[in-house]
Amino acid sequence: MPPNPLTLIVATTPIKTKTTKPAVLSERLGIGHGGALPWPRIKADMSFFARVTTRAPRPDTTNAILMGQQQETQTPTTDAIVETGLETALQTLETKYQGGKLGKIFVIGGAEIYAAALRMAGSRPLRIVMTNVQKINPQEEFECDTFFPVDEELVHERGWRKVMPEELTEWVGETVSCEWKEEGDVRIQMVGYERI
Repeated sequence: MPPNPLTLIVATTPIKTKTTKPAVLSERLGIGHGGALPWPRIKADMSFFARVTTRAPRPDTTNAILMGQQQETQTPTTDAIVETGLETALQTLETKYQGGKLGKIFVIGGAEIYAAALRMAGSRPLRIVMTNVQKINPQEEFECDTFFPVDEELVHERGWRKVMPEELTEWVGETVSCEWKEEGDVRIQMVGYERI
């Protein structure tokens, strides 16, 4: 039986940074500021996250959520399995949920566990479900000090493909349009990538 896909769920915002070349800006994908999200709570994104991570593919399966230590202290859970690394956590899950009982596997942050997942060897399918977050005023951006370990440009150049809304819909179990939606002072868009 092939290993279950590992799905990174992340909300990012583009942050312009200076490069070594004068007058050239590049974009990094901000995910945090001061140990928290850099934007106010976005109800549409939070409810999407909750629905997607708790909806098991079949009634007899259980989804798993993998998070870094700092994320775990901010998101207490009663059924936590604590491991020292991503590979060990995956082995523990596959042992605990043998016989097809393991549903979807989600990585929800922070930056270090995202980086570990992105470095994993290619035997396990790897997906990214990304919520793009932008301020409605294009002249403004959020303040970030923590970044997703890859930017969208690198995703396109390093063996990844952007998936169509229909495929993203299949991954998450609900219709995703990939259109921008506004909520308060922000707009969000859901997109998906798969390592090829």
